[in-house]
Amino acid sequence: MKTIHAAALSLLLASPLARAEQDPPITIDTHVDIPLSYMHDPRFDAGKDSVLKVDLPKMKRGGLDAAFFVIYVEQGPLTPAGYAKAVAQAARKYDDIDLMLARYPDRIRLARRPEDAVANRAAGRLSAMIGIENGYSLGHDLNRLDAAYARGARYIGLAHVGNNDLCGSSLPKAELGDKPDSNLGLSDFGRAVVHRANQLGIMVDISHASDACVRDVLAASSVPIIASHSSARALTDHPRNLPDDLLRAIAAKGGVIQAVAYKEFLKKDPAREAAEKKLQTDVAKGAGDAEYDSEKHDYLPAYAEGMLRIQQTHPLATLEDFLDHIEHMVKVAGVDHVGIASDFDGGGEVTGWMDASETRHVTAGLRRRGFSDADIAKIWGGNLLRVWGVVTQAATPYDRLFDEAMRRYDLPGLAVGVIENGRVVYTRTAGERIAGSGQVIDRDTLFKIASNSKAMTTALLARLVAAGKLRWDDPVTKYLPDFRMYDPWVAREIEVRDLLIHNSGLREGAGDLMLWPEPNTFTRKDILAGLAYLKPEHSFRSRYAYDNLLYVVAGEVAASAGGAPYETLLRREVFAPLGLARCQIGQWRRDEVGNVAQPHLRLHDRNVVTNVDGDTVPAITSAAAGGVRCSLDDMLRWANNWLAPTAAQQTWLTAAQREPLWSAQMPMPEGERRRAWNDTHLYAYGYGWRLADVDGMWSVSHTGTLSGMYSTVSLLPKQQSGFVILMNGGGEDARDALAEALLKRFTAPGEDRDVAYYADRISAESKAGKASHAPDTAGRKAVTAAEGKTFLGVWRDPWFGEVSICPANDGVAFVSARSPVMTGMLKRVGKRYLVQWNREQVDAEPWLDLTDPSTLHLAKVDPDADFSNDFEDLAFARVRDCP
Repeated sequence: MKTIHAAALSLLLASPLARAEQDPPITIDTHVDIPLSYMHDPRFDAGKDSVLKVDLPKMKRGGLDAAFFVIYVEQGPLTPAGYAKAVAQAARKYDDIDLMLARYPDRIRLARRPEDAVANRAAGRLSAMIGIENGYSLGHDLNRLDAAYARGARYIGLAHVGNNDLCGSSLPKAELGDKPDSNLGLSDFGRAVVHRANQLGIMVDISHASDACVRDVLAASSVPIIASHSSARALTDHPRNLPDDLLRAIAAKGGVIQAVAYKEFLKKDPAREAAEKKLQTDVAKGAGDAEYDSEKHDYLPAYAEGMLRIQQTHPLATLEDFLDHIEHMVKVAGVDHVGIASDFDGGGEVTGWMDASETRHVTAGLRRRGFSDADIAKIWGGNLLRVWGVVTQAATPYDRLFDEAMRRYDLPGLAVGVIENGRVVYTRTAGERIAGSGQVIDRDTLFKIASNSKAMTTALLARLVAAGKLRWDDPVTKYLPDFRMYDPWVAREIEVRDLLIHNSGLREGAGDLMLWPEPNTFTRKDILAGLAYLKPEHSFRSRYAYDNLLYVVAGEVAASAGGAPYETLLRREVFAPLGLARCQIGQWRRDEVGNVAQPHLRLHDRNVVTNVDGDTVPAITSAAAGGVRCSLDDMLRWANNWLAPTAAQQTWLTAAQREPLWSAQMPMPEGERRRAWNDTHLYAYGYGWRLADVDGMWSVSHTGTLSGMYSTVSLLPKQQSGFVILMNGGGEDARDALAEALLKRFTAPGEDRDVAYYADRISAESKAGKASHAPDTAGRKAVTAAEGKTFLGVWRDPWFGEVSICPANDGVAFVSARSPVMTGMLKRVGKRYLVQWNREQVDAEPWLDLTDPSTLHLAKVDPDADFSNDFEDLAFARVRDCP
């Protein structure tokens, strides 16, 4: 879905809701504070009529459709301890807003984009948006701005009271050592924050900033900026208000200034201010605190009663005072550049607009002042939506795609890097290594790259070829004399190159049950022995059928030719010379390496971690086929080695040595999706890479899928461009939708299609396929020992080993001796029998069929299940009775 542009905004403002005496199309308050105990203290439950000036009942009664709830932290010292405190307070407020949204999902939803707010209004729901007040809460870490965006923050106020590490404040803070007239501009870090906010699609907010900082932001920002809650200095000479020249400058850049209903910015009353300060001191002392804290003390009865007494002798500013500021700002900046903010629950209040329930008083006042319905619609929300839409649309397109993937598939963690013209131009990470742990994903986080390991294996073999230690057309038996296939002739004829291009004649995924699910006890020797029992489905070299076992064999060929274990060779010949410093293979200590993502499955609408690493990560049998783990930075180095190799990398593998890896070795069926989506005419497998034409461009790529981990490396060699995707959950659909959207940025930029477009198409394809192939097994019943007596016994397959089908737990249990995860109970569906696995993480169930009393066959219940569930190659013979 695209962001709101001018035409859509015009339609919005022309809505019938804009008729006289009706509410505007949408009303947006851009600054609402929340206390630290928001949603935890019953007084601050926003779903109820509460002591808060903004809660959901008041919003509904007053006609306030949407509000930016603010992540505010007080300015403190620029020290590690100060930053840590600010970061922690901000994190708590994000959690509090999440709690409010989770508790009342039918009444209020988070709006991450302008159109979300419009859609919520149309559906009769309120919208919550998130703004940051005081960039101090970033803790001087730019990565936290990305994390804030992922949590929903859509504007960042650079400063508050007191200068900070981003810019100067309009109110320097003497307690922090600020000079009263410092008027500091943007720091280098502040410029980086503005630049990154522009890239992300976060509006930059200059409320509270010094005049010098405002001018610097106007110069630094590539998109319009906002003042989330500032009024006119010409009417009330307060440093927090904006002078006319800055009002004009913000408007000239296309921005919007949100007039604020904060009493001190609308009406100067030194006596009232002194009385309030004394009250604050007295209330704090009465509460046993050394200093006044608005988060705590504003809601105490003593404070509320004291404020009522002060108002009797020092009346508040009024709604008319507020409207005066709006009129002046419209006169100076133009009606397209003014909006409305309350600063409720942060000190904002005027007689006539004391809380959100009185929101319509503002609309009525604007009508009394002669504003048209169209102008009121702009001031109340249209102007802010326009700026937000411009900022969103101008954001780096990769960020939009990244955020869509995170949101659409609720990913636990995601890392993406993009290369353009041989240069890394974009990296982004978000989410957690383990869902709910707070351990963030970053560019050094290790992911399983799964089958993207195959290209590293072929690179290792290419190095051995370059060193004269083997040849691509050498027979495998030259290096592995005991190598066997089902057909002895094939075993004699198969060459090293054949191990790499999926042309063996075996069924797709043949023997993968010796690799997955993990853990299991199969070794590489077991695989070499088991291959002799896997019957071919096709003739040797006649067609493409993806396999993993022969890559394991290729790793053993490399070990024989190279004179060292596969893992040692890969570290020496690939990782070390390319500088893949974080990549891991073989056995390693998890905590010594650190920062390791764990795989997740989507179960019961949440991300559930699965196959968690122990203290020692073991060497695995499938290493050469899919056992490498790398970080995003390492994978970008790996990718750029192929796109724009340095002089050293050109020596590591010359162009001639690289050429076979990216040559079409085996034709692949291009499939309906590739033809329809990518106009593909040629699709082939090289050595560990998939090769295709995509929209007329030459593409080299591969994917990886392994037990809750997903990866993509996609390269466009002639453009020296490409991208890397690493995920620790979400599924193949999530990876493929994001990959297609990213790919189209290069091959068909005019289409400008987002992740949702491809996600919807994938979903439709999946539903159609499932509807036609997957049987209904809902009526399953437990099988008793008496009923299942024909299955009872210990059975043996020549390559998979033994399974027992024996009475257990008032039923019949299926237990694999060598793959302990494959344990379940027999169920009957109609006249057929299946195994219902004990662990939900096992993603495919098998039918059990007895062709005669002595031979047991298995087959996937869902024929569309992953091919690595290679039940069809099993043929069990009964060897003995149950114990």
